[in-house]
Amino acid sequence: MRIVIIGVISFLTVACAATYIQPTTVAPKTSSSVNASKSDILNSAKRVLITEGFQITNSDDSAGVVSTAPRNLRVTPEQADCGTTMGLDYLKDKRTSTRVGFGVIVEDGRVTVKSTIEGEYKPGAVDQNITLICVSRGQLENEILAKITAGISR
Repeated sequence: MRIVIIGVISFLTVACAATYIQPTTVAPKTSSSVNASKSDILNSAKRVLITEGFQITNSDDSAGVVSTAPRNLRVTPEQADCGTTMGLDYLKDKRTSTRVGFGVIVEDGRVTVKSTIEGEYKPGAVDQNITLICVSRGQLENEILAKITAGISR
């Protein structure tokens, strides 16, 4: 009897993984013209990212880039597309966890924000975890971009 129950549970787990449909969403380009120097934009970006709880892992002022390590952040279906199973959005399931990291690219007068979203569906057992491919819908980047531009000292 135990073997039958374990077999049924294993089958259902594999069935859920087999029905995973990856996102078809295309991440929007999030950038803005800013009337400020490269240095001012970079300083604002670093302040905003640290204030938002992100750890800066790379910062190269001459190249105009700042990147962060991903951190745990609950992402909603309005913010990202991590795919579906049997027509149900994985992000609506409380067992789905997400981590978000940001990259900021700065040129004189222009700032671009990109996100990386890692998703994982954890229904209970370690052998049932599913790594999800997630694509941002642009909302997270727009929020960070607005804070960066608002924080530039003039």
